Amino acid sequence: MADVKKMISSNKTNYNNSLSFYLSEISKIPLLTRDEEETLALKAKNGDEVAKQKLIKANLRFVVAVAKKYRNQGIPLADLINEGNIGLLTAIDKFDVDKGYHFISYAVWWIRQGILKAICEKSRMIRLPLNRANELIQIERSRKRKENEFNEEVRPEEIAKDLNMDLKLVKHLIDISKQTISLETPIYESNKDSSNLSEFIKDEKYYSPEKLIEKDSLREIINSVLESLSGKEKDIIENRFGLNGTKAMSLKEIGKKYNLTKERIRQIEKKALVRLRHNSRSSKLETFILD
Repeated sequence: MADVKKMISSNKTNYNNSLSFYLSEISKIPLLTRDEEETLALKAKNGDEVAKQKLIKANLRFVVAVAKKYRNQGIPLADLINEGNIGLLTAIDKFDVDKGYHFISYAVWWIRQGILKAICEKSRMIRLPLNRANELIQIERSRKRKENEFNEEVRPEEIAKDLNMDLKLVKHLIDISKQTISLETPIYESNKDSSNLSEFIKDEKYYSPEKLIEKDSLREIINSVLESLSGKEKDIIENRFGLNGTKAMSLKEIGKKYNLTKERIRQIEKKALVRLRHNSRSSKLETFILD
């Protein structure tokens, strides 16, 4: 992988010249057909380093296309590309060709994750850990949505209920938000094209087309695994974990639904989970479990 890393690092010296050279060089790399991509991904998975290099290089142009969407945020384009390339390398290591969809549809999440994380960390735009900033933006969106709906100030209790979030955490984050910059403030006031801070936080209710592919694949696999259960077992697992649009319920709540004791529901749940773990189809879920 040394030659790929050399290409990645070359864009950091003599910024303009090296970046132009880098872009020129990767534009010469031929793109892959779907069949070629699948063949290389399978070989890479089996330890073929040459195939891995080809798969990486063929997708470097896509990283540039993603990185360009995040220009004018205080970080040089070359650095954004570098972070995106690191995300691409991660995607290569985690991709499973057996999942059956386009590699770049999987890789785009890792590429964006690397770029956005770098923007947040290096620009010091957020005074919160990334996960807490994410929760804060969800609180802000819930508050605005309810204010628009009811035309009155929203209480923390209502937000906590709306997001199924701990009330103490909601109050804590609201207090913190009063001490930090506004999520709707442009990052750079002098730049009219600058994004708002909220644009850098993942919206849990928004999925890009690429993310929808992964989400739909996961849903299909989960449903195929659940089909091995009885009707009652499937329903209990769905209600217990909030699958297929259901709201997650406690053992007691499910017990009331079936007129069974909480302990009996626990036993059925345990039996169902054992069956799921030993189901041959459940191995497909491992590709969605991130380290």
